[in-house]
Formats: sequence, C-alpha cells, structure tokens
Amino acid sequence: MNRVTGKSIILLLLLTCSNLLAAADRTKLLSQFTTDSVIIDGQTEPVWDIAESLPVAISMTANLSAPAPECKTSGTVRSLWDGAILYLLIDVNDTDITTTAKLPGDQDGVEIYGDFYNDKMPKNEEDDWLIRINCVGDVTGSGAYQERLQGSAVFAKTDSQGKPCGYVVELAIYIGGIPMQNGSKMGFEFCINDAVTLTQKCQYRIFWSDGNNKGLDDNSRWGVVKLSGWDGKTAKALDTFLLRAAIYKAEKLPRGIWVSETELDNALAAAKQTPAATKQKQIDHTAAQLDNALQALRRSGKYPDPFALKTVNSLPDPFTFFNGKKVVSVADWTARRAEILDLAQYYEYGYLPKPPQSVTAVVNDDKMTITVQDKGVTAAFEAVLTIPTVRQCGKSGPYPVIVSIDFWPQKANPVFLKAGYAVLSIIYTSVASDNYDRQGAFYELYPYNVTTGHDAGTLLAWAWGASRAVDALTWLTQNDAAYKNKFALDKLVVTGFSRCGKAALAAGLFDERFGVVNPGASGCGGCAVYRYDSFGNTPHRSAPFGNVYDWGVSTGCEVLGDKTRHQGHNANEMLPRFLNPPRIYKTDTHGYAERLPYDHHEIIAAIAPRAVLITTANNDYANGAEGDCIGLEGAKPVYQFLGVPANLALNIRTSGENSPWGGGHFQDDAQIANLVHFADMVFFGVPLTEELQSKFYTNPYLSTFDKYYGELEKMMPWLKDVAGGK
Repeated sequence: MNRVTGKSIILLLLLTCSNLLAAADRTKLLSQFTTDSVIIDGQTEPVWDIAESLPVAISMTANLSAPAPECKTSGTVRSLWDGAILYLLIDVNDTDITTTAKLPGDQDGVEIYGDFYNDKMPKNEEDDWLIRINCVGDVTGSGAYQERLQGSAVFAKTDSQGKPCGYVVELAIYIGGIPMQNGSKMGFEFCINDAVTLTQKCQYRIFWSDGNNKGLDDNSRWGVVKLSGWDGKTAKALDTFLLRAAIYKAEKLPRGIWVSETELDNALAAAKQTPAATKQKQIDHTAAQLDNALQALRRSGKYPDPFALKTVNSLPDPFTFFNGKKVVSVADWTARRAEILDLAQYYEYGYLPKPPQSVTAVVNDDKMTITVQDKGVTAAFEAVLTIPTVRQCGKSGPYPVIVSIDFWPQKANPVFLKAGYAVLSIIYTSVASDNYDRQGAFYELYPYNVTTGHDAGTLLAWAWGASRAVDALTWLTQNDAAYKNKFALDKLVVTGFSRCGKAALAAGLFDERFGVVNPGASGCGGCAVYRYDSFGNTPHRSAPFGNVYDWGVSTGCEVLGDKTRHQGHNANEMLPRFLNPPRIYKTDTHGYAERLPYDHHEIIAAIAPRAVLITTANNDYANGAEGDCIGLEGAKPVYQFLGVPANLALNIRTSGENSPWGGGHFQDDAQIANLVHFADMVFFGVPLTEELQSKFYTNPYLSTFDKYYGELEKMMPWLKDVAGGK
C-alpha cells in the first residue's frame, strides 16, 4: 500500500480544485487588451502570445444526438481587443480537410455564434448572428453578421512532411454598442465542423462551451467572452461603428415620406464631416445626434406615425372607432369594419389596388394561366385547376371551389374531390416572389415604390392573386363552354398554410366573395395577435421561458420582431415602426406592437359575418397555436354581436403527432376533412357531429390564459361592455 502524506493530500486537493476551476472557466474566455496591430492573415503572430487559449473539444455527432469521443479533430480559441474591434483566433487540428460539399455546413470550417448583449435567452434576437468560415476562407452566415465582420482570413497548416494537418481562422469583429471596458461580456459559441472527404458530409461538430447547441434559436447555453487587460489609461482604438451604422441607415432611408427631414439632413452632414482623428467622446456624440434625428422622424399620411400612437398593452377594442366612438349597432359595425380594413392597409399590408381592367384564363389539361391587364400593363401567373368528376363525388356541378394559396403547384387533395369541391391551387411565387426582389405578376402591374405609397407587401400580393383567381373562374364560366355550370362561385373557400395561411387570411379580409376563410398555421401576421406570445417577455416573467401545458411547453413562436427581420417583405414599410429601437424584443407587453391601433383578432373579426376556420396545432411552435387561439377569443365577441357565433371555429390538432421535420408544423388528413365538414355546414347547412361541435368550439388554452395573462377580462377589458358578454 502506498502512503499518502499530508503534503500530498494538500497538493492533490489543490490540483483537483485547479482542474475544477479550469473546467468551470472553460466557457469564459478572457479577451486581452492590446495596442499592437493585429494583422488578419490567419497566422499566429507574437501579438497573440498574451491571449489565453481555451480548448474547443466537446465532440458531438453531426446531428448533435450524442457525444462523439472517437472524434480526433479539435481546436483552441483565443481573443484580443483594442477598443473598437474584437479579434478571434481559432486554431483547428484536422488531417482530413474538404470543401467540395455543396452545403457550407458539410464543409470543414468553423462557426462563430455571437450575442453581443449576452442576453442568455432562448430567442433569436436582433443582436444575435452566426458567421461560418470554411477552411479556405469562404464566408457565409445569418443575422446581422455582415455589418459586424471587419475582416477574416484562413491559413492552412501542414506537418513536417508537408501534409495538411489543420488550419487557423482569424477574424476581426466590430464591437461597437457595448461598454468598452474591463468586465464587459458578450455571448459566444465556437464550433468546428469536421467533414469527411469520402462522404462529403459533416461527421462531427466540436463545440467550445456546450454540445447541446440550439443555434440562433437559443443563446442561453453559449459561453462568454469577457473584455480584460485594459489599464484604464492607455488610449483605445477609436470606435466608429455606431457612427458608420447611423450614416449608412440615414443614406439608405427613403426620402419624401417624412413630415420634416431638415433635422436629419443637418445631423447627417455633421456626421459625414467628422474628422478621422476626432476623439471618441465627440464621435459618440455625433453618432447619438444622428441616431436621435433618425428616431425623431415621423411619417406623413392620413393617420399618425406609429411612434405617435398611444400604447395599449391589452387587446384593442374592436367595438371602438379610431376616434373613440363606440359601436352600438350593426350599421356602426359595418363602418368600423371598413375602418379596420383601412388601418390594416395603412399600417401593415399596403393598399390593395382597385380591380383590374380585365382577367382572362387559359387551361391546358390542369395547368391554368391567369392573365391580368391593368393600366396598359399585362402580367400572368400560374395555377392548377382540378375539377371533381361524378365518379369521384357522386354529383355533377356546379361545384363549390377551394382557392388554395400554395408553395408549389399541386393536385387537389382527394378529400376535397370526394366531397365535391373543385380546387384551384395558386403558385404563390408566380404572383409575387417571396423575397425583397418584388418580382411576379403583382409587382409587374403595380411596381413597388414607397415614396408614392405603393409599398404593398407580399401577403397582400398573394391575397390579390386569390381574388384574381376567382375573377379567372368567373371569366371561364362566361367565355368557355367547357366550364359552364362547373363552379358554384357563391360558395368559395380560400385556404393556405404557414405564410400562405397569412395570405389566406388577408384574402378573406379583403374579398367578401370568400364565404369560408381557412388560415392554416398562420401565426404572426395571421391569426395570432402581436401583443401576446408564449415566449414570455420581461418584465412579466423571466426564465424558465414558455407557457407550460399538459402536452408540453410552448416556448414561443415567431413574433413581430422576427417577422420584420426575416420576412419584412411580407408587409409594408410602416409596420417595422411598431418595434421599439434599439432593442426590438424589449417591450411593455407579453408580446410586441403595443402601439399598433388594432391587432389581429380584429382582422379575424372584420371577416364576420363570413366564416373563419382557424387551423393550427398545439405542438406547432413554429406557428404558435396559443396566439391563434387568443386571436379567436378576441374576435369571438364580434361574431356573437352579429349573431353568427358558429361561423368562427378552431381546427386544432392536439394529438402530439410530429411532422417529418420533427415539429408540429403541418396539417393532417383529419384537419383537411374538418375543413370540408365546416364548409358543408356553412354552404349547405349540413349539421356537425357532436364530436366536431366540441372540437370546433372548444379552446384548449382558455382555462390556462389566466395563469399567464390574467384571464380574458384582463386581456380584453372591453368585454364587460359588449352586449352578450363572452
């Protein structure tokens, strides 16, 4: 037996404590201050000798399903800062290097995840970004990484025999916007993608702080880079990031749409004349002056600028006009509905053009080309028309029609054909491209121009396409004998899923010919209200985030900030002004857009007395069924007021089924069949079964709203004044 002395025990304890401390600190990287020049060339110059080095060595399988102790690839990370820029050096050891795979994530390289304000929140916020640099220096990424990345380089390493053995990635990142002092923290995660030449796939992913990486959707598990080493006296490099960002924003700003631009012009001129050697204090002052001028801008127009509107933290009252007058009759509601449509177009969708001069159609087999002429311009978009046969449904026409706004051309679901419904599937990108290019038939006819007020978003464009599809069917019945008595155009359904569900809601809002409106998984910008979200905004509550239900945790979904950042082309350029700069996810409500003079429960309500069937799923966190159901509850009093409560229903899937993508963002066959049953009730008076009545008119979230939002009476304080109550 070996004897252990007291000194040995003390030494062992010291080593153990040292190892534990090292393990605890491995997710905290000290960035050392330097005044020496850092050349971004991928080589490890002597300036890097003062920076601590931490391992990047948490090996995981590529899908992050399990640790991968067999992985031989590893690396280290170091950091420096000079006052304006954060420098990172990632040294990778890897003997099998390839970049021939098509997808960047399947190439050897590194990923740098950044959260400048170190929020530690399960939410992709405006300060979060990803930079991906492969082993030959190609850069891709997500979020606002391009404005932060000052430069990058990669240097290939070889062993003593000249064989590849790894690479070094060096990059410089602007850190303007955070305090430039010792102790300032930024959230970071570093990852090495280890690809295999033979398979052209990423086999392992090696992380710095945590292998349970959720990417940009959750920065709460990322590590921290902490500024250190500044003596408090040495001059730091001048930081012009915020000044340059403000100048760029001011120069890119549309002109001619503001009440006054004089203050902005003066501040911009002063900013552009700032000498290069100006002291940091003056640079910061000039940047603040320009930023203040930008924030002071107010849009001119028929309604107040969004920043001039009052805050309403609960759901706005659909029975109160913009001027404060109350709705007391059906006639009043008709006027109020028209006002909601106008407000929604002004502040969100953009204005719908008047009906065009002509719409014609040509059908070859099932492929349909819809041609629109207006103001001397001609444009066309594509659709697929499927008409049931007597053999399929047991009856001849005229058939009610389902106008479906779809991601790609597709044949009608057999459920619809068997029930005797014709289906016209619109190819949504043929109407308007799903990006900022603003191409497609709609923008050919009505070119995008914010200065003239023609800044309609793609949701309105796709809704316009659904209306023109109805025009085309009308033209066919009147001009082509093959389609005479084929369509019951007084029995029209409009449907869509995800962003196409948002468009279906807009189509139903603006076109009264649609007797049944079926937004599927429409969420933010669709049936979900902006003001409430299950993510749980502070100060209402803090971590753990998400609302807890019997079937799991609703961790939040897309909200106005996300929609504006990722799908800003969906709306006009007024909607982003309902976010609160500079931190657009920090608001006074459980959700966002507390200054919006309406919310999407009123969009649903404005379709009344026509019918709306909201399709959603309780585990669809990409959509957010909770928000859809709040929209339903907010619209319900209007349907009751108009005497048609059965025309507003919920088609929710609560079985917990998962889609092929691992979530709930899909609709199953039962939900598709439910749409037929609902439409049959509306159009033909077919009674619903007791089971369907229970499903359509039961809100599974209702009993739990009080836990998170203070019951409906707090969410909708105007309920007590509504005839018929809730």
